[in-house]
Amino acid sequence: MRYKVIIAVVLLISCACRKQQGFVQEKNSNGFALRLQYMPDKDSGLLCFRLNIHNNDGMPMKNSDHFKFNYGLDSLFAFVNVADTLQPVDVIRVANGNISGIEYLLLFNRPHAFSQVNCQLIFKDWLFTNQVMTFPLIDSFNQPI
Repeated sequence: MRYKVIIAVVLLISCACRKQQGFVQEKNSNGFALRLQYMPDKDSGLLCFRLNIHNNDGMPMKNSDHFKFNYGLDSLFAFVNVADTLQPVDVIRVANGNISGIEYLLLFNRPHAFSQVNCQLIFKDWLFTNQVMTFPLIDSFNQPI
């Protein structure tokens, strides 16, 4: 009986820790690995995402200091909710010290009322893979975390 209680407590703690980190989605395309993570922040009116893009081979990314990787990025992203499309408030390149990849912080205004299903983040990737990448967002995305 004692072990069952301990196991239940450990499972609850691990679920709570996982929820605080948000969900993570990964995609591989044209030699690049993309990792999208939702960063829950119930105190602000923003939806925060972190997008990490790196080479699959681990080699340094060439010309990543070019201005196209830093400016005008807000036109590449959209948050789609059924019929509404939100453009980002800001897209910030994060200096993470990784020479084989780039990381962006994506900030969107949190809609007042939106569906818990059919939400997705769109990345019109003209920088790395030359295709439109969609990241469907899970049902628990809209729950307060």
